[in-house]
Amino acid sequence: MKSNVKAFLAGLLALSIAFACACGKKEEETTKKKSKKTSSTTTETTLPEEPTEEPSEETSESTTESTTESTTESQEKPSASESYDAPSSFSVSTADDYMTAIDFDGVVLAAEGDQILYSYVGGLADRENGIANKMDTVFEFGSITKQFTAIAIMQLEEAGKLSTDDKLDKYLPEYSHAGEITIHQLLNMTSGIPDYLYTGALGISLDFQGLSLSDLIYLEDTLRKVVTTPVVKSELVNSISLLPLNFAPGSQYEYSNTNYYFLGMIIEQLSGMSYDEYIRKNILEPLSLKEIYPDIDHLTSCGRTDLGLMKYDLPSQDPSISFAAGVMTGTANGLWDWEKCVMDGALLSPESWKKILDGGSFGYGYGWNIYSGYIEHSGMTLGYNTCVRVDSKTRRVIIVLSNIQPLAGTTKRPMSSDIADRLWTLYS
Repeated sequence: MKSNVKAFLAGLLALSIAFACACGKKEEETTKKKSKKTSSTTTETTLPEEPTEEPSEETSESTTESTTESTTESQEKPSASESYDAPSSFSVSTADDYMTAIDFDGVVLAAEGDQILYSYVGGLADRENGIANKMDTVFEFGSITKQFTAIAIMQLEEAGKLSTDDKLDKYLPEYSHAGEITIHQLLNMTSGIPDYLYTGALGISLDFQGLSLSDLIYLEDTLRKVVTTPVVKSELVNSISLLPLNFAPGSQYEYSNTNYYFLGMIIEQLSGMSYDEYIRKNILEPLSLKEIYPDIDHLTSCGRTDLGLMKYDLPSQDPSISFAAGVMTGTANGLWDWEKCVMDGALLSPESWKKILDGGSFGYGYGWNIYSGYIEHSGMTLGYNTCVRVDSKTRRVIIVLSNIQPLAGTTKRPMSSDIADRLWTLYS
């Protein structure tokens, strides 16, 4: 009888996964067709666990600040010491109507210049104990981490320790295709290297493809083992080395987390530090960023994977799984402080920032999607999905951090990138 129940539940899960993946592919195709965007980004995807009961009461709140003065815009990059006027209007009531109409667990922050214009908090940070999300809740950032990795690489270039024109075999000769790929191609996602999250390198492919009924029955145990098992970097490289490149390096764009995993290994090799130590000592501490962390030790939230029919809560994945592709965590205010440093061109020369923000032929710079009028990056790790959008000219920033990870957004529960897109229209 128990085996029949498991088989039935596995069947439901299979249908749910198939539906969610189909929706995800449809949404990706739609996104690629949007005229305002030149590329689409995929981020780390992780897998579900046995469903648990969710507390029936969730809390939400919003706070707003606005002024009636018009925005001061300048063609030149503003300095950190300048002050900025708030826009003539930000539709707070429309933002509230939208946020309260959707299912949202997490925090939202909309800012311009040095002012927070709107913030919203919804859902639970800790569902087991009924603890509500707050503005100072610490979330996983996911692939927003790639901004930090790119900065670290450019710091090493300015220090004369590497060149973005260098071939990868200078630093990672054990990788089978290292002689064909440059550091630049890792940074802008044109290397052709397959994504380790979807190749089975972790013991299971996180795109849910090829799972048998038996796999589905024991999926929770498999996933729990995968997410709590540290990755051995040399073994990951060996696994990826067995695979052919997806295309000739430089000829196409394809988002692959392996690119930034390899960049993290280069950072460790050239600096003699662990990735987390390098980020702390060379980025966070010099900028006095207090609410951003290169680890999961400071998390005050728990993630949930939502497959529609079933919802799963798993432990936070071991940091060696995300590494330089997605390990960063922090608060919304901490991320805003960081983006102000990005807008100020901190830590690097103007020439290095120009390289970072050059979207080239495919609309992806170094750790950023480059669009007309703004830059953006989304992120996804086990139980989390996030997005940050920045316009350095107007100093506008939208941050959405959610501790719910749907495989595909819906009207009722949109992805963080969809929420950022909607809120962006509410600036005057």
